[in-house]
Amino acid sequence: MKKFAILLATASFLPLMPARADEASLQAEIALLKQQVAAQNQTIAAQTARLDQLEAQMRGGSALAVQQNGAPASIASTAPELAASPVSTGAETPNTAPTLALASPSASDTTIGGYGEITYNGYVHNASRNQADLNRFVLFFGHRFNDKLSFNSEVEVEHAVSSSEDQGEVEIEQAYLNYTIKPALNVKAGLFLMPFGFINRNHEPPVFFGVERNEVETRIIPSTWREGGVGLWGSTSFGLSYDVGVTTGFDVAKLDDAGAPLRGSHQELQLAKAASLSVYGSLEYMPTPGLLIGGAIFHGGATHSNADFRRDDTLPDFAGVNAKVTLWDVHGRWQHNGLDLQALYARGTISRAAALDGVIAAYNTAHGTELPVAPSAFYGWLIQGAYSFPLGSTITLDPFVRYELYNTQASLPVGFTADPTNRDRILTAGLSFHPLHEVVVKVDYQKFFENSTNDRVNLGLGYMF
Repeated sequence: MKKFAILLATASFLPLMPARADEASLQAEIALLKQQVAAQNQTIAAQTARLDQLEAQMRGGSALAVQQNGAPASIASTAPELAASPVSTGAETPNTAPTLALASPSASDTTIGGYGEITYNGYVHNASRNQADLNRFVLFFGHRFNDKLSFNSEVEVEHAVSSSEDQGEVEIEQAYLNYTIKPALNVKAGLFLMPFGFINRNHEPPVFFGVERNEVETRIIPSTWREGGVGLWGSTSFGLSYDVGVTTGFDVAKLDDAGAPLRGSHQELQLAKAASLSVYGSLEYMPTPGLLIGGAIFHGGATHSNADFRRDDTLPDFAGVNAKVTLWDVHGRWQHNGLDLQALYARGTISRAAALDGVIAAYNTAHGTELPVAPSAFYGWLIQGAYSFPLGSTITLDPFVRYELYNTQASLPVGFTADPTNRDRILTAGLSFHPLHEVVVKVDYQKFFENSTNDRVNLGLGYMF
């Protein structure tokens, strides 16, 4: 219709043109106009496709919008400056870089957002472990200084109460400046989330399936994982997003849980040891709205010139051991007409693990301690499927099922034996009920095949704004 209208307008204009002596010239003029119309139609088609893609990213399709993975949801999403307030995707969102950035120059200079979740875990085989918890209460604060420069931050309180006698914590999960040169080129500096997996940058409860965050993106990718540093990121008009930079890294001297090798080792920019810096990079591609393919890698030193022992000589002495941590992941997601399919694989390695563990074993023997040893390799993967049933203009019911496997001691140095409790296969099935995109009520059942004492029913309530 658009082409017909333009040709019709052109035809109506032709009688007003000066008569041409040469009919060939007139035909050439008409041919040129047709070429211009065809070019305009191509431009319109490209712009329409791009708008559809952006809309899918911001809406998340009731499941995940883009992730670099997916979505609109929180301040974390495919690009660190997409939204002034979180938008739910109904499931998880893409990965590109979660941020609290302000949406447009016309928005208020300062914005506030947030999210929270309350959970209940009912253990099938041991009711004494049942517990209810205000897991997280989070506020986002952002400020736009001008059209180019903005500040993004995230403050979190875990487990309701934080004091010397309680298990709660107060954390700064993001605090960084972002300078936009153009959509395909941005610079960020400060404390920001790493662009890995589905959840690390998009972890608001209405955005992911399941009451609890999945095990792979908790034990292998240490959600919520952030580092201090400088990064470049951007999104192109043809669906490619990237995020690369130099940051602080892990400190293996802080390893405190063999079931999650990197969770206790990431430093959160709290007096972070920085004798060795790390590099990271991620790429995500959306060839068509709804389809996302991506991956990321992180690599850096993790013993920092034996900084922990030099500060406190009662700790293990890793002198001469220059260990490095490498973590990578690949992931994909397909969302179409309410269907949401996801897959993720993540793997990590710690170099010089034999030397590290020799020091730790000698230290445990001398001091009667039980410090965990470092694995040479650890990994996990998951597959997940969900479907969103619309029950009204804003109401959806989203059943899902997920199967995942992890092994945090997949490889240990010779002489060390893996603990079987540090690997498992989990089947999770449940429902998410959204009265609004930004509010969710969840229920699920989790079956742990290796550690069946962890079988449980979970209930959850979450929101974001």
